[in-house]
Amino acid sequence: MNFFINTDLSNASSGIEHSQIKRLHLFQQFQEPAKIITTFYRNNWAQGPGKFNVALDDVINVFDYFGNNRTDYFQVNTPQTYCKQHGFHIQRFLGVDKNEEGYLAITDDHRQLLIRSDTHSHQVTSVVFSNLNSSVPTSAEGYDTRGFLSAHYEYNRRGQAAKLRIINQQGQAFCTEIFKDGQKVMLYKLLFRGQKHNFNNLYSFQAFFFDNLNQDFGENNLFISDRVECTQGLSQMQTPAKKAVYIHSVFSKDVIKNDPMTDELNFNYEYALRHAEQFDYLICPTQWEKDELNQRFSLGDKVRVIPSGTTTPSLKRIPMKKRDPYLVLLVARISPEKQIDQALKIIARVKKHIPQVKLEIYGGITYMQEATKINNLVNELHLKDTVSFKGIVPNLDDVYDQASALMLTSSNEGLSLALLEGLSHGLPEISYDCRYGPSDIMVDNQNGYLIAQGDIYSATKKLTTILSDSKLRQDLSDKSYELVHNFSPKTIWQKWQTII
Repeated sequence: MNFFINTDLSNASSGIEHSQIKRLHLFQQFQEPAKIITTFYRNNWAQGPGKFNVALDDVINVFDYFGNNRTDYFQVNTPQTYCKQHGFHIQRFLGVDKNEEGYLAITDDHRQLLIRSDTHSHQVTSVVFSNLNSSVPTSAEGYDTRGFLSAHYEYNRRGQAAKLRIINQQGQAFCTEIFKDGQKVMLYKLLFRGQKHNFNNLYSFQAFFFDNLNQDFGENNLFISDRVECTQGLSQMQTPAKKAVYIHSVFSKDVIKNDPMTDELNFNYEYALRHAEQFDYLICPTQWEKDELNQRFSLGDKVRVIPSGTTTPSLKRIPMKKRDPYLVLLVARISPEKQIDQALKIIARVKKHIPQVKLEIYGGITYMQEATKINNLVNELHLKDTVSFKGIVPNLDDVYDQASALMLTSSNEGLSLALLEGLSHGLPEISYDCRYGPSDIMVDNQNGYLIAQGDIYSATKKLTTILSDSKLRQDLSDKSYELVHNFSPKTIWQKWQTII
């Protein structure tokens, strides 16, 4: 079995999750067994995989595993059914906040409850108890969106979490987390398969999970950590297994201002790089990054190059004449390294030559401060009718097939799944030539243009040319369709053969 480790899959908001899901599908396509395993408690985790075409049985959550929960379990647990079952009384509806509805209820013994439920399924997600007219919680319950009580929180007098008991579908508390000052977990107590276990930190708890999974599947399985929160736990495994860390992005902190050979390390990969001897493989998406890793760390063949995504060569070709000639896409999280402010400045300049230009931005918000900055810039550049933010959309196939260009203005990438998807849909591409990925995917002047980092003037000129010349757009599109074979599933699968 091949296990891909993450913290959570309830909301695949970044390229790491998308890369992991694509890897799962690739392994399944070639009939190689694989599962994603998640290590955090999330009461809505079971809602996530289906949004991204992942079956629940292809994901193993640590607490479902230890609690022996069934993935197909479901019972109705709306605020109304919850209050009826417990004899509580809903006083009023408090409104909607993001993805949750709020209700205020009271008990017969004069306590008050804040009940939250999911806006889509209307299943209860949490209940917070407090004394009447008090904002200090006394206890709380977490409910899995499949309809069962999955967590019970106890609070100290200051309203800080003191203890969390995690509960399975049979109503048994099988895991207890003890908190210090309401934050740091000091102790994990686990009842698993009739045995009691204590863990002093998250990493030993994770390692126990990985070791038991490894033994369940006959040992010597492949485990790949895709998230820093799981890497140290992977290193502490005691049973025979192949252990790898996937380096999804640049390994140093600031590749624009500093030399990667001397710069601080990206915290996501610092542990793996400083303790490389604890792992069998460090996997990165490009040869360029492998070369620089070995230049700095001399890790040799321990570093393997396997791209983090694939193209889809079988997609139907959509001619440019059937697309919106003014639609430009940018697929990226709202995060500083994506440099969306530079994309906006480019579009503002293009608009002076092509007033009909439109930019659609797809991706979630990672940093709210960056989102505020971007929104202010949209107003400052008078782009409210030109730029639209679409958020997270699980499947962008139809969007790609309507657009006439794809833009990338990142300061750094690991590879860029968006550019790979752009190839699959025959999009002309314009990208900063950043570390790492764009120069591996694109061929400058053939399927698009590689632009020097921060050169807004050149990017404006090239994008204006693409949108102004229908023949050029079609030529660039044809070349993108041709380049899909460089990253086809068959091509990438051959690279995985070196470690599985």
